[in-house]
Amino acid sequence: MLHAFNYTFPATTLIADGARKRLLERSPQPLEIDADFLDLARNTDAEYESRIAMFLLLKYGKRPPDVVITLGSAALPFVVRHRDNIAPNVPVVFTAISPQSYSALRLPPNITGIVSEFSLDKTLALAERLQPEATRLFVIAGSGQVDRRWQSVARRTIEDRERKFEVTYLFDRSHAKLMEEVENIPHDAIVLYLTFFADNGGRAFVPAEVAGSLAAVSPAPLYAPYDTYIGNGIVGGFVETFESVGVRAADMALQILAGRDPATIAPETNPGQSYRVDHRALARWKLQESRLPPDTVVLFKEPTIWSEHRGIVSAAILIVALQSLVVAALLIQRRRRLRAENLLKESEERMTFAAAAANIGLWQFDRHRNELWTTEHCRALFGLARDAPLTRDAFLSVVHPDDLQTATQSLQKSFETEQPAISDVRIVLPGGEVRWVRMRARSRSEGGSRPDHLGGIFIDITEQKSAEAEVALQRREVEHLMRVSVLGELSGSIAHEVNQPLTAILSNAQAALHLLAQDSPDLVEIRDALEDIVHEDNRAGEVIHRLRGLLKKGERNAENVNINDLVRSTISLLNSELIGRDINVRLDLENSAFFTRGDSVQLQQVLLNLVMNAMDAMASTPITQRSIFVSTRGDQAGMVDVRVKDQGHGIGPKENGHLFEPFYTTKDHGLGLGLPLCSTIIQAHQGKLNLINDEGGGAIAVFSLPIQQPEMGNA
Repeated sequence: MLHAFNYTFPATTLIADGARKRLLERSPQPLEIDADFLDLARNTDAEYESRIAMFLLLKYGKRPPDVVITLGSAALPFVVRHRDNIAPNVPVVFTAISPQSYSALRLPPNITGIVSEFSLDKTLALAERLQPEATRLFVIAGSGQVDRRWQSVARRTIEDRERKFEVTYLFDRSHAKLMEEVENIPHDAIVLYLTFFADNGGRAFVPAEVAGSLAAVSPAPLYAPYDTYIGNGIVGGFVETFESVGVRAADMALQILAGRDPATIAPETNPGQSYRVDHRALARWKLQESRLPPDTVVLFKEPTIWSEHRGIVSAAILIVALQSLVVAALLIQRRRRLRAENLLKESEERMTFAAAAANIGLWQFDRHRNELWTTEHCRALFGLARDAPLTRDAFLSVVHPDDLQTATQSLQKSFETEQPAISDVRIVLPGGEVRWVRMRARSRSEGGSRPDHLGGIFIDITEQKSAEAEVALQRREVEHLMRVSVLGELSGSIAHEVNQPLTAILSNAQAALHLLAQDSPDLVEIRDALEDIVHEDNRAGEVIHRLRGLLKKGERNAENVNINDLVRSTISLLNSELIGRDINVRLDLENSAFFTRGDSVQLQQVLLNLVMNAMDAMASTPITQRSIFVSTRGDQAGMVDVRVKDQGHGIGPKENGHLFEPFYTTKDHGLGLGLPLCSTIIQAHQGKLNLINDEGGGAIAVFSLPIQQPEMGNA
C-alpha cells in the first residue's frame, strides 16, 4: 500500500483500513501487507521523488510485491513516473483518482482501480436547499497541486450553474490570512471548502484539520465534497465514504492475486456516494433538517426519548405537558450555553497550540490601558522571563538597534491605517544570539472611533533567512563556475584573440626601430607605427577587461545595461571561436537604444551560453549553412526581445519540456546547468526565457527583459 502523503491524512488512512480489513477477511491464503508513505504534500521537488524511488527500489527490488495499491491522488502519478525503476511489471490498483486525472495519465493495461467522481454541483445544491435565501458564495482552496485542480473545477461548476451568486474565491492565501478572512464572512452566506494541502507560503497542511479550524471560526455554514471533513464542524455534502473505496479496491486486488488478468478488470466509480450531513452542524447554524434531499444520511444525531418510548412519552406529555415544556426549555438553554463555552474554549486552545507548533506567537495591545496580552510562546521568542512584566517597551528593548526604528514605525503605521503592517526585524536574545522575527500587526477600532487595539503575530523566520542567504551564495558560486567553464571551452579562441594584437604590436615596434636606425628617419611613418601600437594595445586590453569581468566573483550592483551594446560585446568576445568553427554571425539590432536594469555580467553570461549552444547545435551542419542570427526588438508591452537563431538540428521531441530541468543535458560532456541557470537569471531580472523550433529548421532561443529608462547620473 503506497500512501501519497503521511499517516496524518485521514482520507488515505480510512481507505487503507478498509482495504486491509477486506483483504484479511476474504483472502484464501495468508497475506503479507506492507505500507510506505511518500509524504508528497510537503515534498514536491524532483530530487526528493528520485530519492524516494531509489529507496523503494532498494527495499523491494529483490522481492517485488504481487500487487500495489496506491492511496491518494499523488501516489498514482508517482508510480507512473518511476514505475520502470520501482515495479515495472507489477499490477497496480489505484484509488482517489479524479476522472480528469485518470484520462490525462493514459495508463497501461495492467493498472486499474477506483475513480472518485466528486460532484461539486450536488454539494452546492445541498447548500442551496438548506440556505435558499443566500446570495453570496465563498469558495476556499489552498495552493497545492491538488488544491489548484480543485480551483479550476470549482470555477467551471459555478459558472455553468443557472443560479448565480456573488462569488468570492479565497484561493492562494496563507493559513493565517485565510482564518482572518473567514472570521469576517457574513453569517447568511454559503461557504464551500475544497482542499487545503498547502498555503501560498509552501507550508503543508492536513485538509481535514483545516476544515475543523475553519468551521470553528466561520460565522456561516461550511460545505465540502469529502467525507473525512464531516465530524470536524462542517455541515456536509455529496460524498463517498473512503472505507467503501478501500473495500472495492481490495476486491480488485484479490481478483488479481487469484490469477485474473488486470487488463480485464475495468476501472469503475464508487457506487457508495450519497448526501451526508452532520446533525450537530445543522443545529449550530440553525439549518432545517426537513429541507435535506431524500435519503440523506444524518450523522451524529442522538436518539430522542420520543423515538425510543413513544407510548410512555405520549402519556407523560398529557399529564405534565407544561412542566415538560419548562424543563425542556431550561435543558436546551443550558446545553447550548455549555456547548458554546466548550467550543470557545476548544477553539482558543486549538489556536494557541497550532500557533506554538508553527513557531508563532499571538499578541494584542490596548493603547489606552497600555496592556499587552501574549501567548507564552512570545516570551520564548523574545527571551523574556516568565516573571518579566509584559509591556510594549519590554518587547522593543530586545530588538536589534539597527531594526528598532523599523519595528516602531511598523507599529505606528498599524494604528494609522487598517491595512496590516509586516516587517522583519532582528532580536538579540540574552545570550547574544540573534534571530529574525516577522512582525504582523493590524489595528482594530470599536464603533468607528480611532483605533485603540492592535493585534497580530510574531513568526520566527531565522531558518528562512539563513536558507535564503545560503541559496543566494550557492547560486552565485554556480554562476561563476559556469562562466569559468564556458571560458575554459573558449581558451584557444581567447588566446588567439589576445595573440593577434600582441603580434601586431611586435611588428609595429620592430618597424619603428628599423625606421629609427636610418640616417634620416621618416617621422610620419614612425608616428603611424606608434599609433598602431597604441590601438592594438587598447584592443588587447579590452579583451582582457571583458574576461576579468566574466571571471570576477562576488555580489554585483544593479546597473543600466544597453542591450545592443551587450550583444555586440558578446559576439566580439566569441569572434575567434566563430571563425574557428566556420560560423557566420548576422546581427539585426533595432536602432533604438534599449536599456534594462540589472547585472551586466549575468546577462552577458546568458547570451554567451545561448550563442555557445547554437554553435554546438551546428556541429553536423554543412559549413555553407552554418549561421547564427541575433536580433533585438522592442514591443508595446515595454519589453525587449533578444533572439538567437541557429541552423542546427533543432529540439527533439524527447528533449522538449526537459531542457530547463537541472542536470538534464543533450551534450556528451554537458553538466545540465546552463539553461536552468540562464532561466533563473532572466526570471530574477523580471523576464522570461523560451526555446522553440523554427519552421525553417534549427532552434530559436528568446529572452525578454523589461525596458527601463536609465536613472539620472547612472547612464
